[in-house]
Amino acid sequence: MMMRGLMFGAVLTLAACATGPQAARSFDDPAVQKLFSLPTPQYYATTALASRIAANCARYTYDSVLDVQINQKRNEVGRGSLSAMGLRDAIDVETDVTIRSFAAKHGVDVQAGDDLCPAADAEMLEASALSAVLIPV
Repeated sequence: MMMRGLMFGAVLTLAACATGPQAARSFDDPAVQKLFSLPTPQYYATTALASRIAANCARYTYDSVLDVQINQKRNEVGRGSLSAMGLRDAIDVETDVTIRSFAAKHGVDVQAGDDLCPAADAEMLEASALSAVLIPV
């Protein structure tokens, strides 16, 4: 029984000290506020691009928890997933524009699967809306 207690204590200690991906950003974070404030097509284009970046860069993961939280707040003000249903074409166009702009800005080819880590690092330094849902690992 004592051994179980020691093992449980060790697990709790390790859990408290473990360093994994950074916790989700606060809603007060300027990058999160930028993302929250985007018009609906730009919001979905930005989160789609962030998801692609996370898929092509081992240094970042996509913060789906924060995305859901922001979407819930956006729904409360009429700019979330509920309002996006009628904007599918606009979201598709905006996603294409966002990807092309990102590619031109950072000199990468998102479609070809280029390493997007340096571009993601630059977005993090800028605290852009895109960086809000990227978590450094």
